[in-house]
Amino acid sequence: MRSRDLVLVARLGKTIGLRGCIRLHNLSDFPSQFKKGVSFFCAGKQLVIKAYNPSNRSILFEGYESVEKACELTNLELYQSVERTRKLCKLKKDEFFYFDILGCGLRIPERTLGFVRGIVETGGGYLFEVETDEALKNAGLPKIFFVPYADRFVSSIDTQKREILCKNEAYLILENS
Repeated sequence: MRSRDLVLVARLGKTIGLRGCIRLHNLSDFPSQFKKGVSFFCAGKQLVIKAYNPSNRSILFEGYESVEKACELTNLELYQSVERTRKLCKLKKDEFFYFDILGCGLRIPERTLGFVRGIVETGGGYLFEVETDEALKNAGLPKIFFVPYADRFVSSIDTQKREILCKNEAYLILENS
């Protein structure tokens, strides 16, 4: 499986107890995906969950039921396929997966402002980190700017077209950066 088809969902920490459990550091918004029988990718291997305890965030994988075996997984990253993520993790109305937003063009009706290269979670919401379009960079505008994911700035998101349509206030942010 190619790395662009995978989504980082967790990091594995140290072992816990004597059975081979490992601390799971969830990096996703969907803790419900960690359940018995679900498989993930880690260091070129496929791991299947044997048990998961959400109260202490410990996970046990099939074939790693001893402390010695589980130590092999310490500090590694756990990935899920994009396709499987779409099946396991249900979105509500007007919610999107990060991987669907990253790379989208950010536009106002008259022009492309740039492309989303990151998403920053703040206490009050999210900011799109945007790499400014080359033509605007050449005109002296900053290389990177941020647009709040809020109705005041974002009109619509079309993940099929890979496009986020912004209101003109987004252009004002870029000009004043």
